[in-house]
Amino acid sequence: MVKHSLMAAALATAVALPAYAQTSATPSPATPASHATPAAAGPATAADAPAGFLRQQDTAEWRSSKLVGTSVYGPDNKSIGTIDDLIIDRKGGVEAAVIGVGGFLGVGQKDVAVPFSALTIQRKANSSSIDKITVTYTKQQLSQAPTFAYFQVKPAGTTTTGSTTPGAKSAPVSAAGAGK
Repeated sequence: MVKHSLMAAALATAVALPAYAQTSATPSPATPASHATPAAAGPATAADAPAGFLRQQDTAEWRSSKLVGTSVYGPDNKSIGTIDDLIIDRKGGVEAAVIGVGGFLGVGQKDVAVPFSALTIQRKANSSSIDKITVTYTKQQLSQAPTFAYFQVKPAGTTTTGSTTPGAKSAPVSAAGAGK
């Protein structure tokens, strides 16, 4: 439970950083004051957050805790799976959403990573909750898409062999060279 809470907090932070990086030092008419970077002059007060901190979520920003677990619908308005995870790049942008497709209660499910930009997210009126997430992909297209593989670090000194057939010979591969 704690692990999931920490992951959600980290993802929320990572999702918010790119939006903050796009704000200017002087708020424009389109930029809410809650997102403005405080002026450098004068002492900081409780009302003025240091540069780099947000004060409030914008309507165009999404909380990872609201995205993960949400159903995704295809162009035919039928559920095609749920968002199981978000992939965040080095700069803090959300690269992809991992959607669990097929299966029942996670059994037989296939993970497919779709570009985050492919998601159309609608917010419920006057709410922080998500109303609906849609993509242009059909369930069949996602079922035929390549399975997404999470990065895994193998312990040092482990080896992988190419065959489990009795009597077959294969050369061990070090974990350091695997996955390149």
